[in-house]
Amino acid sequence: MKKLQLIVASILILFITACTSSYGKKIKINDTLEIYAKGDSVTDADAKKLGEYLANLWKDSKNQKSLQLLKTNGVYEVKMVIDVTKLKADSSLEFGFMVIQSMLEHDVFPGSKVKFTITDDVFKPIKSFQGDSGDTSSSSKS
Repeated sequence: MKKLQLIVASILILFITACTSSYGKKIKINDTLEIYAKGDSVTDADAKKLGEYLANLWKDSKNQKSLQLLKTNGVYEVKMVIDVTKLKADSSLEFGFMVIQSMLEHDVFPGSKVKFTITDDVFKPIKSFQGDSGDTSSSSKS
């Protein structure tokens, strides 16, 4: 009987751990878009505002998109999972990411700085695009 209780307890712990994402609180915007709100400075309303804007922007897209929203020292950071092979195959995509960063800064979070970061599938940064200075930074070598 104790063995059965131990097994049930182990399964319960695994389930609870799986439900608690280190990516942040998952907010499903629609069938193809999810935003993870991470940290105490980001509200559900911030994540929903971002999600609704992007859902409208990408309304014809059927691809699954995962983003993470953080806010540090008043700067919003929007991380987006991308397919690295597509980025390597078409470097012109970077211009599109710069445009998205600018749109988010002006349309979604006006009056705030926005850093837009493209990431791998576990939100590990690949390259960042930030604000008025036009700064970009890479986290890995191509």
